[in-house]
Amino acid sequence: MEGSHLGLAREESLIQNNLDKMRQVAAGALEGALLALQSQDVSQAHAVVARDTDLNNLYHIVEQECLRALALQQPVARDLREIVGSLQVASELERIGDHAKDIAKIVMEMDSSDFSGPMEHIARMGDLVRTMLDQVMEAVHNKDESLARLAAAEDSEVDELDEEAVSGLLMQLMNEPDRTMHSTHLLWIAYHLERIGDRVKNIAERVVFMVSAETIEL
Repeated sequence: MEGSHLGLAREESLIQNNLDKMRQVAAGALEGALLALQSQDVSQAHAVVARDTDLNNLYHIVEQECLRALALQQPVARDLREIVGSLQVASELERIGDHAKDIAKIVMEMDSSDFSGPMEHIARMGDLVRTMLDQVMEAVHNKDESLARLAAAEDSEVDELDEEAVSGLLMQLMNEPDRTMHSTHLLWIAYHLERIGDRVKNIAERVVFMVSAETIEL
């Protein structure tokens, strides 16, 4: 029994180490995409897209580690919740990377005139989701339910900023038809940032599940 427990502890340690790596890559992708947008740096955007395979590869590693632990160690109670929850966290991180990649691809399509106009709400959304991602992944690492709930609570502000950005950009579409592409690009960027906020909230819910066995919607 002790050997089985030690084997499970090793599996959980491997999974957590690779989740930490996924956190770094996903956060780097988001940071790079937002930097590319802010600085109009197409080469930076290309780099974000090129590195997306790193996150995909890490996800598949975590997936295999979780499945192996479930099959060979037959965990129960909190250990089972942590392994299942870790697999779900990894899936959300992979999707956050996809959203960052899609933002970078939009930047690659933009011209210089697209970077003017109502960028304030989008910049604030970017700053907020970066902070939320850092908080929730710290909560994952430390199994900190309170910090997870704090990160999830900030998603309401992301939603408010998204609504304000969409409202302003739709108004611009009506009043400035010559800037249709500009508005459309920024609408899609706002969409991806809002979805990243949702993904962070999903991760926070997984932390609550891992720690307290509660299945809730934050």
